[in-house]
Amino acid sequence: MNLRSFQLSDCEKVTNLLKEVLSDTCYKKTIKVFSKQLSYDSELVLVALDDSEVVGVIIGSIKNKRGQYILTENPSCTDNEVGKKMVNELKERFLQREVKEMNITMHDIQIQESHQMNSICS
Repeated sequence: MNLRSFQLSDCEKVTNLLKEVLSDTCYKKTIKVFSKQLSYDSELVLVALDDSEVVGVIIGSIKNKRGQYILTENPSCTDNEVGKKMVNELKERFLQREVKEMNITMHDIQIQESHQMNSICS
């Protein structure tokens, strides 16, 4: 598995992953956040690749020294700790930018709803 910053060539694959794993309502909200963040700071959008397939995406943003992110991964890859690796990489990027607190949105594919959690960066 390879983890890297989003590239323009990833757009279709990321969009397809989001459509595949999210409910319609959640997809619409997430795609807006995704588009907005790409225009602000694409370095906070990371993709996880297995060969050339996008198996995960994490969309980070910073507001008032608070980091927020949305994590989505292919359900078949949850055993590979893709999400954990993406969170750790984004956390490093947040810390470099002196973020003090993180708000996490994880999409539960099974029941198609989002969960909010708070975490302090240490």
